[in-house]
Amino acid sequence: MVIFLRHEFPVNPGRPVAAPGGVTSSVFDAMADWCDALHREVPLQNAFAGLLQALGAEAGMIVRTRLRELRPTRVVTYDRAVSSICPLKSSFADEYFGPHLIKPRAATIWLGSAHADEKCARDAVALHDWQAARRMSELVVLVLSGGPFVRDHVELHFRDALSADTLAALSAVLPTMARTWATRQAGLITGEALTERRAVSDAPRPQLLGVANPARLSRAEFRVCLLLSRGLSVDGVSEELGLSEATIRSHLRSIYAKTGAGSLAELVFQLIQPDRTTSEPLAWIA
Repeated sequence: MVIFLRHEFPVNPGRPVAAPGGVTSSVFDAMADWCDALHREVPLQNAFAGLLQALGAEAGMIVRTRLRELRPTRVVTYDRAVSSICPLKSSFADEYFGPHLIKPRAATIWLGSAHADEKCARDAVALHDWQAARRMSELVVLVLSGGPFVRDHVELHFRDALSADTLAALSAVLPTMARTWATRQAGLITGEALTERRAVSDAPRPQLLGVANPARLSRAEFRVCLLLSRGLSVDGVSEELGLSEATIRSHLRSIYAKTGAGSLAELVFQLIQPDRTTSEPLAWIA
């Protein structure tokens, strides 16, 4: 089953007033920064990083999803292992929870380990591959707002199963997070999302098909990417490799997770970009 937790506690506008059971002083301080950040008194990136560190999360992001296209936009991202070979780049919430997460209630917690839809969980190839690469065990989604057209959520990744204290802390602070999110300063999401996109775009990136194989693509995934970089469609790749379209799309889900690409067009764009970190020759593996 999907777990919904809605334990609320009184707050003054913009700031929590007391730390309920399960909330440590570090979480309480981080929540104060979160509330200030939503009114542009401190950078949201810093406040978000502090909150995740206080909660013990390894990585996470704030995501806005336009429900008509199920298109996620990263607002802010934090990854404790910033130099990891497989940093957090993509939202996995919709892939894992499927249609159950289309229009959720605000201030609810969704635990990956408590999700009972076996088909959705089994089909979440990209998440499983990323968790295996980073040795993560728990995905948590905190719903900030859920309207008919747009959903905002926080996506957290933990190395270990959640302790009772961490779950209690999440349950206690989420209502305040959602309430202050609803009263945030106008234009905050747009500005943060543009900053996030610019940072990702400007970051030096090695060529995905280079000899270093920075995304750690498997041989099969590498061949799929190679054919895509040469202009073949998914159908063309399927025919060239003698594999079913379903198999190719399964490879693509894993490739998206490893590269952070949000779509086929974005992946192809990454594949054809020149190497911005080294002049190493490409490893063209047929």
